[in-house]
Amino acid sequence: MHEGDINVTKAGTVLSGLDVRGLVKISAPNVTIENSIIRGRAMNGPGALIDNLGGYSNLVVTDTELSPSTASPDANGIYGYNFTATRLNINNVIDGIHITGSNVSVRDSWIHDHMHYRTDPNQGGSPSHDDGIQVQAGNNVSVTGSRLTDSHSAAVQITQDRGAVSNFTFSDNFADGGACTVNIAEKSYGPIRGATITDNSFGRDSRLANCAVIAPTTTKIDFAHNYFVPDDTLVAIKKG
Repeated sequence: MHEGDINVTKAGTVLSGLDVRGLVKISAPNVTIENSIIRGRAMNGPGALIDNLGGYSNLVVTDTELSPSTASPDANGIYGYNFTATRLNINNVIDGIHITGSNVSVRDSWIHDHMHYRTDPNQGGSPSHDDGIQVQAGNNVSVTGSRLTDSHSAAVQITQDRGAVSNFTFSDNFADGGACTVNIAEKSYGPIRGATITDNSFGRDSRLANCAVIAPTTTKIDFAHNYFVPDDTLVAIKKG
């Protein structure tokens, strides 16, 4: 067990087999986190169990659980960019993965059982905006072979709040929940270029009936082989 926060400052560091009762901040390239559980701690403002907001290159997180020991509207899973996340179990956070830049791959992971507050101080007292994966900016972002459930806002939310999003791939996943399960917004940056949504299964627990994917018509999506389960009805994109 490791009690307290970890600030990784040495390139090539490997954190393996740890039970971390704190937050992990990445401050060096080529860091690996594997076979561990990150539990966080009490927080006094929004943050992440793993923070790579600095975008240090080649962060690899594998076979690891992110689950806060203290329920909080401030606790999120991973923040940042330039990382590969494989076989993660992320639960009981607001946003599972919050992407703020390029070169992110999420593979074979399970993001579920989000925290949701009807009165969230980080939303001015309105309800939480909990997402499985939120993409604020970035090129070359992919989500494959993963299971995303139980979010109140969206399983995947592309906001372009920080910049343009391009070359986004969502393939071979199961996703359910949210108002609409995959929600794509353009805002001031215009259409998402190079969007691919293929070979996914969707549940029907979205708050807006049968809303697996919603996107502006100006964003052109390579969209094929997406079905509702268990009836195998073909999914259509709703205009948003």
